[in-house]
Amino acid sequence: MRFSAVLVPLSLLAGCLLPAAAAAAAQPGGGEQLYLMPPKGGEVAFHDTKGAVDVTEVLPQGQTLKAWTEMLTVQMISGQPVKPPQDLLKEQVDVVRNACEDIGVGQLSLGVENGYETGLRAIVCPKSKQWGDGELSLYKVISGRDRAYVIWRSWRGPAFEKDRLPVPAEKTTEWLDFMRQVVLCDDRDQKRACPTGQGGR
Repeated sequence: MRFSAVLVPLSLLAGCLLPAAAAAAAQPGGGEQLYLMPPKGGEVAFHDTKGAVDVTEVLPQGQTLKAWTEMLTVQMISGQPVKPPQDLLKEQVDVVRNACEDIGVGQLSLGVENGYETGLRAIVCPKSKQWGDGELSLYKVISGRDRAYVIWRSWRGPAFEKDRLPVPAEKTTEWLDFMRQVVLCDDRDQKRACPTGQGGR
């Protein structure tokens, strides 16, 4: 299965900060900030920090962590050295492979956005070993200066064949458009300037 995508520079796009990134933005002297526009109607359902990993999960209104069909997840991983995008995505593939009866992996797209190495890949879990549901996710990873960022949009529903998309094409287009608007910036570095406008500086 493939998602066709062209990675484009995002330094001029505006967005807003999720709570997962707000702490970094509020630090004296600034630093890296992850800008994105949460899906319309999305609400933060979960946020936690354990060790070097900070996770935020956003769900549509009316959905819960026990019963959801769409989710946005933002994971920030601190520590040096920061892994390259291909390694970060391989880790996600391994997680899905271990949790699912089968796996489908889309084409790997690598690029550079606002001075940062990025990667994009779709991963399919036709049927989970634990729940029996199927799941489709589109991942974007960014290798920052201070930490790694893993952002993914997911759909969950009945088990399906891995060579058949369980969602309409409009949904995958929406996800790709969303990922193109995810921006990592650093107000310490003019070459990685933060966007202005809503949520910007």
